[in-house]
Amino acid sequence: MARTRSLQARVFDMLQTPTFGMLLALRLVNAMLVQTYIHPDETWQSLEVAHKLVFGYGFVTWEWRHGLRGFAHPMLFACVYKALQVLGLDDTRLITVAPYVLVAVIAASVDYATYCFARRVAGTDVARLALFCSLVSCTMSSGVMRPLANSAETAFTAAAFVYWPWTRTDRTTAKGSLPTALVFAAMACIIRPTSGIIWMCAIVMLFVRQPRLGRAIRILALATAIGVPAISSMLLIDRVGYGMWKFPPYAFYLFNVREGLGTWFGESHPLYHVVVSMPVLFTTMLLFVVHGVWIAGQSARVTREPAYVAVGAIALFSLVGHMEYRFLYPLLPIGFMYAAVSIHTLTSKRSVTGQSKHSPWSVRRIAAFLLVTNIVPALYLNTVHQRGVVDVMSYLRQGAQTGSVTNIGFLMPCHSTPFYSHLHANIPMWFLSCEPPLLASGLDTHYWEAGEFEQRPNEFVHAMFANTSTHREKPSHLVLYDAMVVRVQKTLNEVGYVEDTRFFNTHFNGDERRRGDVVVYRYSNPLV
Repeated sequence: MARTRSLQARVFDMLQTPTFGMLLALRLVNAMLVQTYIHPDETWQSLEVAHKLVFGYGFVTWEWRHGLRGFAHPMLFACVYKALQVLGLDDTRLITVAPYVLVAVIAASVDYATYCFARRVAGTDVARLALFCSLVSCTMSSGVMRPLANSAETAFTAAAFVYWPWTRTDRTTAKGSLPTALVFAAMACIIRPTSGIIWMCAIVMLFVRQPRLGRAIRILALATAIGVPAISSMLLIDRVGYGMWKFPPYAFYLFNVREGLGTWFGESHPLYHVVVSMPVLFTTMLLFVVHGVWIAGQSARVTREPAYVAVGAIALFSLVGHMEYRFLYPLLPIGFMYAAVSIHTLTSKRSVTGQSKHSPWSVRRIAAFLLVTNIVPALYLNTVHQRGVVDVMSYLRQGAQTGSVTNIGFLMPCHSTPFYSHLHANIPMWFLSCEPPLLASGLDTHYWEAGEFEQRPNEFVHAMFANTSTHREKPSHLVLYDAMVVRVQKTLNEVGYVEDTRFFNTHFNGDERRRGDVVVYRYSNPLV
């Protein structure tokens, strides 16, 4: 028992004085455990774009063809791919591993910035607990640990939180640096322009706290001095990426706001971020987060300003029709800080008013509870849930290297698997299209292959692969979900395909189209 206590003490000592190297080592282990695929954007809006930039072949989605996305985030991974290409290592397993090393750096940056932010706002003891919350968080381990723009945005946002001039509540805390904070905030906005909503709320808080005209003018002048070079940098990056001058935020506005077509990808309830995003982001920490915000209102030691910024940002993000919980990743450090305030208060021998109290809580009990309720689901999400769509690409890559796989078709909902970033072979591949219309007026008449295939799969297969009407080369291999195989198996046999292999994908899926194994069919000889 003494040895166990000693080990626990050493762990908490490490958390009290963390180093970036220690956090990076933990996240590299985390990265090696990521063997699944959760968000299509984790490859299609980052790795696929970077792969085509560096290797000259691949596929980019409709957003890139119409200038809705910025190249800043894919460029980060393009640097990784370029290094592999220069070193002659791109034909090794590193082609799929190396990008996650960069992701580990990003996640470790979030961890370290969360610690520094909490230390400035609430002191070292709370900072240690905030770092623990970040390290064990299911969302950090299985969500931020993916090559999403939201992850890089979160890292820059967390760094900006460290330097932001929050209300000073402890004489021992370091002063903020608004220029430094705005530089990091500008970087977050370059990666993902909608991050500006968070900083609009933060600047409003500055004005509310000290409503002086002279100060407001100085802040706006400083924001302009940093914002103009940031926008110029974004324009230059996109000029390199697109080969012409583009301003993606404007194209994004036209599509999502003026035309209101963001709901093509799913329309969300106005309270989505409250009833879905927050529980998903913080899981069993959520009650501690809420309690921590309440404690901050009862104590003069911790400011509520970050909570006000988060609430304002959530309210504004809730005004759009399409929402996803990952859009709130940048608010994770704020939540971890308040969860730590709660844990510190619950386990303290003194109440928020300074009176002595007996607490039934202990740091070790709460830590064990958070560890079990976060790490277990994170391990499942990283190693089990939806792994078949990754495993199938490894299988097909091996076949492409040996020459047995020469052409691949995906009869699945679009973007169900990674693509050239994981195959890394210049062979023909296609999937069922699902591009939205560019104008709201075209919604009623818009055609998309994935929709037709779902409604009439057998007729679709015959029309596509029959010798008399084919408009695509018959692939050597087809990939489907088991849920569709039961509907089209006979037709696939008729046009010459037999089952080759299958991969376990998931135990459950809310989308019935994606249920069951991932099944590979191989072209053999027609039965008729």
